[in-house]
Amino acid sequence: PPMRTISGRMSEGSVVNDEWQTTHKTWAALAPHITQWRERQIWMPFYYDGECAGHLRGLGFSRVVHEDKDFFERVADPSFLASVDVIVDNPPYTAQDMKERVLRALAQSGKPFCMLLPMSVLHVAFVREILDMDQVQVLIPRRAYVRKQGGPELPFKYLMWLCYRAGLPRDLIFLRDIEDAVQGDESS
Repeated sequence: PPMRTISGRMSEGSVVNDEWQTTHKTWAALAPHITQWRERQIWMPFYYDGECAGHLRGLGFSRVVHEDKDFFERVADPSFLASVDVIVDNPPYTAQDMKERVLRALAQSGKPFCMLLPMSVLHVAFVREILDMDQVQVLIPRRAYVRKQGGPELPFKYLMWLCYRAGLPRDLIFLRDIEDAVQGDESS
């Protein structure tokens, strides 16, 4: 996930380990579980190289806002937020203080959101302080695929989609790997 000098760009300096793109495979595994947002205005605030919106649009989500603009400025802009129905993305999360700032800003926005984060986030005190845990739902992929710009896809384990006020059918959902889903479709 990106952490550039100004969120999409972040208002902070760049951390090299946070500069990852979520690949099409990861979005494809998530897409069947967020179909209620297919016709809604989705804001993807963390820009990196701009390709993630294309992944989501290619999966049938036509109303995606994904611009190279400062996350903290946009999330504090009431007129912009009025145009947004839901926030979905892979935020920068190497530094704990950045995870906390992002989650606080998302919670204060009042919008439903779904963020790809390390599973360990569920155990930290600030999450339980910031979020109404009765509104938290989790989607767990076997692997989340990411890549550096121009680099190969790499599978990461121990990540989850932390969803808040998402209205999913269950609070805990295990996602199939996209390869497993494709193989299952071919054998049917």
